[in-house]
Amino acid sequence: MTQSAALASPALGGDEQIEIAAKAGLEELTTRLAQARGVEEILRVVRGGARRLVGADGISFVLREGDKCFYADEDAIGPLWKGQRFPLERCISGWAMLHGEAVVIEDVYADDRIPHAAYRATFVQSLVMVPVHADDPVAAIGAYWARPHRPSDQSVEMLKRIANSAAVAMTNVALFSSLHAAREEAVRAKDALILAMAALADTRDNETGDHIRRTQHYVRALAEAARGHGLYQPELNAELIELLYKSAPLHDIGKVGISDAILRKPGKLDAEEFAIMRTHARLGRDAIANAERYFGGTTGFLTIAKEMAYSHHERWDGQGYPEGLAGEAIPLCGRIMAIADVYDALVSDRVYKAAIPHAEAVTVIEAERGRHFDPALVDVFLEISPIFQEINSQFGSPA
Repeated sequence: MTQSAALASPALGGDEQIEIAAKAGLEELTTRLAQARGVEEILRVVRGGARRLVGADGISFVLREGDKCFYADEDAIGPLWKGQRFPLERCISGWAMLHGEAVVIEDVYADDRIPHAAYRATFVQSLVMVPVHADDPVAAIGAYWARPHRPSDQSVEMLKRIANSAAVAMTNVALFSSLHAAREEAVRAKDALILAMAALADTRDNETGDHIRRTQHYVRALAEAARGHGLYQPELNAELIELLYKSAPLHDIGKVGISDAILRKPGKLDAEEFAIMRTHARLGRDAIANAERYFGGTTGFLTIAKEMAYSHHERWDGQGYPEGLAGEAIPLCGRIMAIADVYDALVSDRVYKAAIPHAEAVTVIEAERGRHFDPALVDVFLEISPIFQEINSQFGSPA
């Protein structure tokens, strides 16, 4: 049902019509953000749709420039601060970015964090400010009202969703920009892309920073040992092993699209939360697929990165996700990463569990031979597990 159809439907109550229209509007905005090719286009999309969705009198998009807040764009009933720069510590957008959390202010003149002099020339009486990339914010989006009041939970949640979509869009833009440079210097641009994407993943959850480095080395060690045993020839050659190593840091890039409430939850996810978490495999694949389209073609690196991001949660017995593939129908890169990813999760502290010892982790993986994992790769893993333990120690996990 389109947004206009939802509003016109006599079978729906007023609240239902509003909710359906809001969902349709958010979906349209998210789709347009996903297709954005540059920061300017992201600003245009937010400027064109966010104020209506949030129900605010004004919207601003603030970019972080070192120790400054740059009010890059706005859509409002009166002038705000477009084109101006303020020190991070002297504006509320800076507070939101420095603290990595949303701010809800019912009366701007009753809050000491607000530079009152800068607000007197505006209509603003109350506001919400939400960071983009909460762990290492690169921007913030503000919503403003011309009357003192507490913005509704629905308005706050809508603004957070818009900020999350903008975060994914900015990740895609970074990817597209790096791939454009790859036309000139493919190898250098590819390495820069990996580092940029790994850094973005690092902002999303505490364990990812060391996790991406460890899994990169686990993948290479397992692939080289499997090749030494003559497995999966001629596919598993030196060129593929290098691609696996280079692509591995992008395997969880889709997590930039998962909210902090789920990604950082210090306990077991419920069924709805787990279903959302599972979408990170698709989000990662789609981001890389979008990059391929804008790049005008694919490369071995992009193909492996895309397959690995999408398939590393599949299981040998067909009980994994997102496609439920089984056996050798699962791409080899996904089967290799599955072992590396699970081993590192077992021996690392996470917000929802404590690390277990290396020997216990080896036992767990051995028990999943032929169920979760490729049995031939498990046999290789058992033989080289001391190398995994050495890599684990080298890159910071205490187990």
